[in-house]
Amino acid sequence: MLTCTRNGCGQSYEETSNDAMACQYHPGKPEFREGVKGWTCCKPRVHSFDDFLEIGGCKLGSHSSEPKHKDDPFKADLTKYDDVLPEPLEAPVPTTEEANAEKPQKPQAKHVVDEDPAGVQIKPGTKCKRNGCDATYESAERSRGAEQCQFHPGKALFHEGTKGWACCKPRATDFEEFMQIKGCRRGEHLFVGTQPVEQTQTEKCRRDFYQLADDVVVSIYAKQINREKSTVAIDSNTVDLHLVFGAGRICNDTIRLHGSIDPSMSSYEFMSTKVEIRLRKADPVQWPALEQDAESTQSSLRQPV
Repeated sequence: MLTCTRNGCGQSYEETSNDAMACQYHPGKPEFREGVKGWTCCKPRVHSFDDFLEIGGCKLGSHSSEPKHKDDPFKADLTKYDDVLPEPLEAPVPTTEEANAEKPQKPQAKHVVDEDPAGVQIKPGTKCKRNGCDATYESAERSRGAEQCQFHPGKALFHEGTKGWACCKPRATDFEEFMQIKGCRRGEHLFVGTQPVEQTQTEKCRRDFYQLADDVVVSIYAKQINREKSTVAIDSNTVDLHLVFGAGRICNDTIRLHGSIDPSMSSYEFMSTKVEIRLRKADPVQWPALEQDAESTQSSLRQPV
């Protein structure tokens, strides 16, 4: 199997199934500014590097296994990381005076390393979750071993234009070079990990709507929607929403429509900041409000362009 090299993808794929909509990726470059992280091609911005890696691609296309910067004569020289593992950071050796002085010792950061539960079932093609490792699961015989994974147990550090990992010394100025810094520890791959108990916050999302002669278009505003965990169920008189978005936020809502619709001709689309739901009216008449019991929400009839 091949591994896609497009930003934000990294999936394994077969050429026989590589169609024009198989890859969801970022055509732009990473952008780090004033503590926030994102891509130049789309709007989502986050503070955590882990959240940055989870920002879904904003463009669809076919997978590609072409190396990045294949013909770039200014490509960073990464051979300095090829031969040996970077040295982990060590505490400096104190002098005799410092050792005898009664000073409070600052505790060193401990990098907790997660492990897969014993006997867990893993789908082939699942990517290793450890920082700095791009391996994908093939089988228990080929993907399990105490020294197979080379990774960074620490967090990503970005300071004054340089990029690196908290667990070791190498630093880079270019993002591509940073992503190529080899891990400073070896161990088993992490394909599933210990699933943490998610701290969720239920809330009501802001929404508005407008209508055309035949359609009602509803917008539900929520940023960074998890498309795999979110659902929109459209019935003839109701729309049921379950949106998972942001950092553990959930929106559960039921819209009891003012009029009847045709579910087979209705649709919805997840966007970067909202869900847009297009409802086909059963009868081409103007609705005075979106919901049956709404008193203040009004809409004007908008003619199609």
